Amino acid sequence: MRNPGWAGAALIAVALAVTACGTGSAGGAYGTPAGGTTGGTTSGGGQAMPASPSSGPAGALKAETTPAGMVLASSTGLTLYYYTQDKPGSGKSVCTASCATAWPPLAAPVNAPPGVRLPGRLGMITRPGGVRQVTLRGFPVYLYAGDKAPGQATGNGVGGAWHVIKIHVTAVTHAAVLKTETTRVGRVLASSRGLTLYYYSQDKPGSGKSACTATCATAWPPLAAPVKAPPGVRLPGKLGVITRPGGVKQVTLNGYPLYLYTGDKAPGQDGGNGIGGSWHVIKIKA
Repeated sequence: MRNPGWAGAALIAVALAVTACGTGSAGGAYGTPAGGTTGGTTSGGGQAMPASPSSGPAGALKAETTPAGMVLASSTGLTLYYYTQDKPGSGKSVCTASCATAWPPLAAPVNAPPGVRLPGRLGMITRPGGVRQVTLRGFPVYLYAGDKAPGQATGNGVGGAWHVIKIHVTAVTHAAVLKTETTRVGRVLASSRGLTLYYYSQDKPGSGKSACTATCATAWPPLAAPVKAPPGVRLPGKLGVITRPGGVKQVTLNGYPLYLYTGDKAPGQDGGNGIGGSWHVIKIKA
């Protein structure tokens, strides 16, 4: 990548988190905590956890595709994490004060995502001050301040102690319908949410691989399959799919893997176009 300026914010966020929470140590794989018990009130996967009298409506969690694979996300699509320094089933979180600024607790109540088998039971604990935090198989669940958009997982592996919650979708996934949007450079192909899509000229079309991995894939999240072409639109090639490391299915067009850009926050933006001389929008003829 010839334009690494986007990486600065992520490095600052990582530094904040490491400073706030220490380096920690890597624990076992998620879903195999000591004791296997759940702290607080519990509910089975696929059900809503009970709400307290003062709680608002339960938010529906989501499944999101990230560079780390399919992960559990908040109702707004932001990646969720657990912390190996927490003791599952203890009813407490060891991430407090400045740590909780970098790693905000996920507020209860929540619903499990439809068609997703969670790796444990949902529950909740009460933090100092009365905040109710969601737990999964006894581990308190957190967001990460360094993640700014769905599909990012910049907190994964920080300090060797923070990890995403990998999941498997058991229901049939319905194909999202792509859109077209008008930007400064004309009419372009966009995601089902209206965010501009890009291709990377460093990719080799038809190779079945993406050259954008690791930190590159944080700035340029892969477009997850399956998708459908916009109604009445003639695309400049055939849609296809490749499998990325970790099992993520990425959409291709004319053999090129497709990406979003984290710098685009709303439909009609095309801030990634021309970056490094290698990233380009997909123009659609009217």
